[in-house]
Amino acid sequence: MKKLGMGFAAFYIVALVLALTALQARAQDQAANFVGTWTMTMTGGGGQGGGGHRGGGEAAAQSLVIAKDGDTFKVTHKSRRGDNTSEATVSGNTISWTEQRQGRDGNPMTIDFKATLDGDTLKGTLGGGQFSREFTAKRAN
Repeated sequence: MKKLGMGFAAFYIVALVLALTALQARAQDQAANFVGTWTMTMTGGGGQGGGGHRGGGEAAAQSLVIAKDGDTFKVTHKSRRGDNTSEATVSGNTISWTEQRQGRDGNPMTIDFKATLDGDTLKGTLGGGQFSREFTAKRAN
């Protein structure tokens, strides 16, 4: 009887380890849902006093290419100002990254991005200094 009880205990321990491993793999798969190419559209904005971003923002096509190398995510933001690649942080269904760009006045500027994944759509905000904008990005097929 004692051997039978030990056998059941070992069985349950193995089952628990397998279940935890499956949960961890599922969490990694969910994070991988960010990986791919996304077509990005600015959807709103506001600057100081709600007057909008100076210059009206970028109307040209933009895209995000999100890649994963091991535990590191990288976002390449492609816009009319060129490509900008940054390391990203993923937490659950949220991704965030910071871009360094040259401002219109020639001075460097920092732009912080944060987006939430909902199926094949990213919805987020970007901002730096006295401006903020909203954006959406749809997964490209």
